[in-house]
Amino acid sequence: MSFDSNKPVVSVVIVSYNVEKYLIRCVESLLHHKCNVPFEIIVVDNNSHDNSVLSLQQKFPEIHIIQSEANFGFAAANNRGIACAKGEYFLLLNPDTIVEDNAIEELFAFISTHLSAGAVGSCLKNPDGSFQVSCFPFPTLTRELWRLLHLDKLISFGLYPQITWDRNSPRKCDVIQGTSIMVRKSVWEALGGLDEAFFMYSEEVDFCYRMSKAGFECYWVPTSRVIHFGGQSTSQYAKEMFLQLYHAKIQFFKKHHGEFAGEIYKFILLIASLVRIFFSPINDWTNPQEKAQQKKIRENYRSLISSLSQF
Repeated sequence: MSFDSNKPVVSVVIVSYNVEKYLIRCVESLLHHKCNVPFEIIVVDNNSHDNSVLSLQQKFPEIHIIQSEANFGFAAANNRGIACAKGEYFLLLNPDTIVEDNAIEELFAFISTHLSAGAVGSCLKNPDGSFQVSCFPFPTLTRELWRLLHLDKLISFGLYPQITWDRNSPRKCDVIQGTSIMVRKSVWEALGGLDEAFFMYSEEVDFCYRMSKAGFECYWVPTSRVIHFGGQSTSQYAKEMFLQLYHAKIQFFKKHHGEFAGEIYKFILLIASLVRIFFSPINDWTNPQEKAQQKKIRENYRSLISSLSQF
């Protein structure tokens, strides 16, 4: 396939917040990785307080930088970046990633030849090279209860047994994690982009769910490989982001399954939180080295219980 080198086929959109070191490394990996598909890079900075924007301007004057006057969240920032995009395919990419050779090309090769595919996602790896889960089944109340009680260790139901999947063959799935997801422009426009009611988390779940309802499919493409450090922006506000995670999940259930389903999910969260708080001290005895971490987990779940009435 031949391309017009003056026109990007793929627009890579990176939303960043106070992760200068990772962002610079991410952009460098994009510019230096092997790829035969023309692409552009758009960085949307969500009002960072570090030197992210200045560093980008100095090191990479060729990329498009959008400076937000406030932190509008992941969905709104991506929508803003894509409004400026020139490509026929949009790659949403987290700033705490390193793109390996041909990662963009592998996603493009699949989505451009499979018209039923509205979105495709990369195989994520931890910094040590180990496998990282990156796609999920659509959440249901029973799946969430199963997952929250960690019953997937017995039987995979709330999560996919993704670690057992063939790493060379694309696989259809419900949801691709927003860390590295390529979307067809026509699908993006038909769905109106990401729902900005989701400030952080579940926006890709909502998008993939709406995409499925519109008749498009989602695929995991493991030959596209991306290293993901994970949680570098959200770790700056760990407890707030923990609460935001479940607030967004409640939003999802209310939006797609009604207010009653949302209330049932809040009850499930209450039960699961009480179980975690009650049984967590046992882990302190069996794994003393994790005592501090378990204390933080208990504090998070207590905060979640206190916040449920506000969600």
